[in-house]
Amino acid sequence: MSIKTSNTSWLRYGLAVIIFCLCSILTISAFKATHTFETQRVANETERLIHSQMASLQRSFDLMLESIHSMGAYIGASNLIRQQGFKQYAKKMRQSRQGIDTVAWVPQVLNIEQRIFLNTIKKQLDDFNMMEFANNGEIVPISQRERYFPLTYEEPAASLNEIIGLDMGSHPDWLRTMEQGRDKGIPVATKAFPYDTKKNMYIGIFQPVYHSGLPNKLAARRANIRGFIFVTINLNNIIKQSLESLIAQKFSLEITDSESSEITTTQNHTTESTVLQAIQYWLSLSLPESSNNFITDLNVVGQNWALILTPTDEFTIAQSAWAVLIGGTVLTLLLVFYLLILMGRTARIERLVAERTFELEESEAHLVQSEKMASIGQMVAGIVHEINTPLAYVKSSVELTKSHIDEIAEALQTYEEICKQDNVTTEQLQTAQDMSKTLEEDETLEEAQLLLDNGLSGIDKISNLVRNLKDFSRLDRAEAAEHDVNKGLDDALNMINHMLEDKVKINKNYADIPHIMCSPAQINQVFLNLLVNAIHAIHADKDNGVIDITTSKHGQHVEVMIKDDGKGIPPENLSRIFEPFFTTKRSGKGTGLGLAITNKIIKEHKGELRVASKVGQGTAFTIYLPFE
Repeated sequence: MSIKTSNTSWLRYGLAVIIFCLCSILTISAFKATHTFETQRVANETERLIHSQMASLQRSFDLMLESIHSMGAYIGASNLIRQQGFKQYAKKMRQSRQGIDTVAWVPQVLNIEQRIFLNTIKKQLDDFNMMEFANNGEIVPISQRERYFPLTYEEPAASLNEIIGLDMGSHPDWLRTMEQGRDKGIPVATKAFPYDTKKNMYIGIFQPVYHSGLPNKLAARRANIRGFIFVTINLNNIIKQSLESLIAQKFSLEITDSESSEITTTQNHTTESTVLQAIQYWLSLSLPESSNNFITDLNVVGQNWALILTPTDEFTIAQSAWAVLIGGTVLTLLLVFYLLILMGRTARIERLVAERTFELEESEAHLVQSEKMASIGQMVAGIVHEINTPLAYVKSSVELTKSHIDEIAEALQTYEEICKQDNVTTEQLQTAQDMSKTLEEDETLEEAQLLLDNGLSGIDKISNLVRNLKDFSRLDRAEAAEHDVNKGLDDALNMINHMLEDKVKINKNYADIPHIMCSPAQINQVFLNLLVNAIHAIHADKDNGVIDITTSKHGQHVEVMIKDDGKGIPPENLSRIFEPFFTTKRSGKGTGLGLAITNKIIKEHKGELRVASKVGQGTAFTIYLPFE
């Protein structure tokens, strides 16, 4: 034992030294590769964050364009566009899509239709007047042209009051955008307020509306254009909401597109003003390359913008190489120390587990044997009666045989005395003949033989009872052998024969079933426990009853059913009958271990024990045991 302990200790210390060396190597490697790994980590984390947030941003734009397109379809299907209906639909769209600032209706008005259009609109808007942009950027009264695109309705009210009636076709940027959208049949983006430099963070989207759906040919589109839905989008709000996580992670953001003329680089801190200044839509100069820059594309209304995000120092702070070395060394020492403690505890726990397992196995064996002996002890009185009955007629047979042997011995002695005499008288011969005739008439020899046979039969019965008792009290639980289930049931019935008292009838329905490999003593104990419970269930309900015992072959299993017509088991107790120490019998009549041990034995034999019961109708236990 000491040699084994010494070897275990050396093994433990050797393993600790190996782990210390491995951890030291890993610490030094981590010390040398910290900067490389940290750079990769930052790149991966940043890319993940950016992809996630950009997907959210792109989705916001896509949903917004779907809403604009739906409103265009609604307007195109309306015979007459009134201010109230337009505003209600536009209000719902603004409430459902964050970032939409204003929604306006811009109809196409031909020169010949101008008077009719003004008369119709002034019934709804008293102060409506058509205006246009002059070459110097001022707003002046309308001049004569072939067609006009006046801004008519807007939502929210008063948001575009200063340009209500303004011919949006008089501004070259707007006119170019509207013509592009008209010809392609798709929404097109432009500057929302090209005349107002303070609103350079707004995008304007023109959604073309036709008189009869979307024509297939270019000429038909130009001829059937009805007007445009003009939507302004606040980029600040949309990007601020969609990139909120990136802003919280301390990123700097730059935006550029192929048509803008300058570029702005800002650092995202936590204040709203900084965020607003960080997003510059109309910027175009090339950005300086940076190893930490992450460029991602944003597509809105068919136009692409490049969003360049750079994590600030607060996001990319890397651990010092020396910190990694010191931390790794400390962790290595702590790990080795903890490992040594853990190994010592593990060894102690293993010893304790082994000891407790051995004790539990012994306790279990004693428990099973105690339950078995308790069951047998309850039947001792009946077994004594079973033994006394054959023992009585064995004794009587022996006593009668002894008297017959005495008579035969007396006759033999008389014959022996006559044979010794030289002169035998007639009287002596007559006496011997009389004695022989008496033995023959009384059938003494035949009766002696019969008495001996009866005695041997009684001795056999006593021997069988003793053998059955011995089989049920054996402790060889692990010994497996072929076992005849039908014979095992008969042996169990012999053990409880005295408990039947002609009041419980046994119906045996045995089938020709294969033998099973099992521990016969354990399986017989299962039968004994179930039969005793069945008898108790009957006696608890009535004086007379019936127990049906049926055996059959069920697939690869032998099926044994023991059914009684006793009082049955209440539903609330049915789920607990296999719990150890659970019993409904009064104190001193049951330990609560019989069914628990029975169920355990069946499971150890890879079998199954099922129960079905109804109160007042009886209980049926069915055992399934594999025969292969």
